[in-house]
Amino acid sequence: MTARRWSGIALLVLIALLAVARSSLGTRLDSFTVDEPWHIVAGTSYARGGDFTLNPEHPPLAKLWVGAGMPGDFRVQQRPPLSEKTQEREWVEKTMFFGNDAAAAQQHARRAMWAFHGVLLLALGLLAWRAFGLAWAAGTLAFLAIDPTVGAHLPVVMTDLPLALALMIAALCAGLLASGWRWRWVAGCGLAVGIALGAKHSALAGLAGLGLGLLVVALLGWRGGGAREAGTRLLKLLACGLLAVAVLWAQYGFRFHAAPNGSDAFNRPMPEKIAELRLPHWRGAIAFADEYHLLPRAYLWGLADTVRTGVEGRSIGMHFVWGKVHYGNPPWFSWPAIVLSKLPLALLLLALAAVPLLLRTTLPVAARWSLAAVLAACGFHMAALLGSGGIWGGVRHALPVIAGAAVLAGGALAFAWQRRSRPMLAGVAALYLAAVGMTVREPRLWEYHNELVRGTGNAYRYFGNEGLDLGQRFGEVRAFHDRVIAPSGESLYVNYWMGEQQIRAAHMKFRKPVERLDDTNIDGIYNGWFVYPMSDTLPWPQWDWDPAVVFKDMRMVARFGHVGIWHGTLRRPQTRAGALASRVSDYIYKENGDDWALVATRLEEVVAQMPQKVDAGVELGNAYLRLGRRDEAIAAYRRLLEQDKVPVEPMLAAQLQSHIDLVAAAADPAAIAPMRNPWLE
Repeated sequence: MTARRWSGIALLVLIALLAVARSSLGTRLDSFTVDEPWHIVAGTSYARGGDFTLNPEHPPLAKLWVGAGMPGDFRVQQRPPLSEKTQEREWVEKTMFFGNDAAAAQQHARRAMWAFHGVLLLALGLLAWRAFGLAWAAGTLAFLAIDPTVGAHLPVVMTDLPLALALMIAALCAGLLASGWRWRWVAGCGLAVGIALGAKHSALAGLAGLGLGLLVVALLGWRGGGAREAGTRLLKLLACGLLAVAVLWAQYGFRFHAAPNGSDAFNRPMPEKIAELRLPHWRGAIAFADEYHLLPRAYLWGLADTVRTGVEGRSIGMHFVWGKVHYGNPPWFSWPAIVLSKLPLALLLLALAAVPLLLRTTLPVAARWSLAAVLAACGFHMAALLGSGGIWGGVRHALPVIAGAAVLAGGALAFAWQRRSRPMLAGVAALYLAAVGMTVREPRLWEYHNELVRGTGNAYRYFGNEGLDLGQRFGEVRAFHDRVIAPSGESLYVNYWMGEQQIRAAHMKFRKPVERLDDTNIDGIYNGWFVYPMSDTLPWPQWDWDPAVVFKDMRMVARFGHVGIWHGTLRRPQTRAGALASRVSDYIYKENGDDWALVATRLEEVVAQMPQKVDAGVELGNAYLRLGRRDEAIAAYRRLLEQDKVPVEPMLAAQLQSHIDLVAAAADPAAIAPMRNPWLE
C-alpha cells in the first residue's frame, strides 16, 4: 500500500475521531433518552440468550452490538409474561434503574456506540473515496462530524443514526455495483443492504429506491449486450438480494421464532399485531410473509409496529409546525421544515452550492452511479416520510436525508480541489469553518436548532417533536431536586418525559397528581414543585391551557434547556383529569383491572373536562361496551367525533365510525370486541 493511500486512510480515521470527540463534548451532560434503557436491556438479552422477544419493534443490529459489550455484572433477570408496551417498558426501566448501576451502564453503552458509529463512518468514508475520490470523502465526513444532530446520536443507543449511515453505505455499494456489475460489489452491496435492514425497519423505503434503480440499470444491459447481459445482471441482482436477506436472518440467529424454545411471547400476539393495521396492503403483505416464514417473526412483528406508529401514525390529530397548529394529517412541508431548522445554515449552503457545481462537471461512471444511488435512497426515504402520518419523532427520522446531504456537500470540496481554485477552496473552507463557529458552543447537541427559528433556546416556539428533547435533561432536574426540592420537603410533579422508575430509583419526592382511582381532588389543586417543558409556556386553547392562568400562583425558579421548574400552587381540574386518565390506563394495562363500572365512572369525569382526549374516549366506550350498555358506548365513541377542540385525524375518524356502526348493529353489544386504543402504541 502506497504512502498516499495510508495518508488518505489516516485522514478519514482522523475525521471520524474528531466527530467522536465533538460528540463527547456536546453530549457529556446528557442522561439517557427515554428509549435507551429499553434497547440496552433488550440487546443484552439478545446477546446472552438469543431471545428476541423483548423490544422487537426495532431490528437487532445496534442492540446486539451494545448488548455484547455490556459487562458481566449487568443483570437481566428472567422476564415475566408481559402484555402491552406499558408493562414491558415498566419492567425494562425497573431492570435498568433498580437492578443495575444505570450511570455505569450508560457509560459502557456510549463507548460501544461511539465505536460502532465510528466503524460505520470510516466504512462510509472509504466507500466515498472509492466512488468519488479522497477530497469528496473527506468533505462528506467533515459535514457529518460538524452536524449537531449526527453528533448527538453518535453515543446514543437508538436505531436512527445506524440506519442513516448504513443506508448511505448501501447506496454507495449499489452505485459501484451499477457502474461495473462486478461480483465483489454484488457481495458488498448484499452485505450492506442486509446491515441496513438490521438497523431499522424504515430502511425499506430507501432500499426500495436502490432496488428499483438497480433493476432498471440491469434491464438496460439489454442495449449493450442483449439478453445475455441483461440476464447476467438480473442474476447478480438476485444474488445480492438473497445475500441481504441472509444477513438479516443471521442477525436473528437464522431462526424464525423469537425465542430458542420456539416461542414468540411478544407483549402482543402476532395475529393481533397484524390485525390492528388499518392499511390493507401492509396488513396483507406482513401476514403473507409471516405465514410462509419469509423473514424472522420478530422482524415482522416490528415491521407491523413501525407501519402502525410511523406510516399510519399514532392518531395524533394536532401538529405544531413552524409556529402554527395544524389539524388532521401533518402538512406536506413538515419534514422539509424540520430538516431546514436543524441543519446549520452553513452546511445547508454547502450542500446547495454543490448542486450547480456538480451539474457543470462530467463525473466518472462510478461517481455518477453512486451519486444517483444516494439521491434515490434519500428521495424514497423522504417520500415515505411525506406520506407518513407521524412527525412526532422529529429530525431523527430524517437522518438519512442529512447523511445524503453530507454526501452531496462533499462534492463541493471535491470540485474545488479538482479545479485547484483558491477562491473556491477558500469559499468551501469558509462554509465549513462557519458551520463550526455556529455550533461549537452548543452544549447540548440534541437540542440544536438554527437561526431560522431564532436558535436553540426558542425552538419550542416553532416545533413540538422529539428533536427538541427526549429526556436527556434528567440529570439537571435530579441535581436541582437534591439541592433545592428535597430539603423543602414538598412534592415534585413531573410533566416531562422521564421514566417513572428512573425518577423513583433516584429517590426523588415524586408524586403523581392522581395516585389512586378513588381520588377526590376534583378541583385539581396541587402545591409544590412542577416540571414542565418550555412549550407549556405557550397557550394551547385546544387543551384549555392558558399559561397566564396555569402559572398565576407559581414562579419559575430554574430552566434547563427545554425544561423549566416552577414552585407554587396549581389550580387546574384538567390536570387532574389527564392524570386520572393515566391512572385508569395503568389499572387496565399494567394491573389487568376489570371493574368496568369503576373505569366508566372515572373516565366520565375525564371526558367532562377533556372531551378531545382520544384514549379516554375510546376506553370509556370500551368500558360501556363490556358492560353491555350500547347507547352509552356509542355516545362515548361519538363524542370524540363531535368535539371540535382537537378534530380527530381522518383515519381514526373512519375507524371510530366503523366501530360505532358495528356496535349499533350488534344483537349483543357485549359480544363486540372493544376498539383498540390507538394511543397504546
